[in-house]
Formats: sequence, structure tokens, C-alpha cells
Amino acid sequence: MLATWSEVGRHLDRLVVKGSGTTRFIRVADIDWIKGAGVYVNLHIDGKELLYRPALNELASHLDPARFIRVHRSSIVNMDRILELQPISHGEFELVLKDGHCPRVSRTYRLELEKRLGQSL
Repeated sequence: MLATWSEVGRHLDRLVVKGSGTTRFIRVADIDWIKGAGVYVNLHIDGKELLYRPALNELASHLDPARFIRVHRSSIVNMDRILELQPISHGEFELVLKDGHCPRVSRTYRLELEKRLGQSL
């Protein structure tokens, strides 16, 4: 994995993303949300998608849990980008993010989100 590490807590600070003949340095704090894409992930940043090579589980283990939360088996969101929750059905919700995307919160990951928010949904 190409990345730089923060000094505190050993969480990722920046990602080195290669593609289309360029190498970009992405601040992890700028990521709105992350969606699994097979064995890779799509990073959603300011309405744009960037393909990043590591698998979702690998990347998740290096993200700051104070900033990012897994909400679905294929989605991780930046807590600072959440505007609201909208109920769907059967205990599932959609998150409305600042960029307009609406990743789903599955029942499996709902409890973790409730713990982070300090209240039930």
C-alpha cells in the first residue's frame, strides 16, 4: 500500500494514488466516503471518484476510527461528511452526505453507528 502515516496513532494521513499517468497525494481527511470495488476501492472526494488499489478491509484497518466508520460491508464514511440519516426499511438507513451521495447503513453496522453517535436510531 502506498501511503504516508501520521505521527499520532499510526493512522493514514495521506494516500498515494496512481492513475492516468499521474500520482496524486490525497489527504485522508478530504475523503467523503469509500466504496468497495471488487478487490479495490473507489475514493469519493469532492464529487469525484478515484480508484485505489488496496482492498476495503486493508484500508479500513489503517483509517482513524475517530473520523471514519464502516456503515456497510462495502462502505466506509467520513463522520464529518454526514448531514442526516433517512430511514429506509427494516432497520436500515441511508446517510445523506455533504456531496449528495447516500450510502446505506446496513443492520449489521447500525449498532456501531449508534455507539459512535451515543444514541439509538
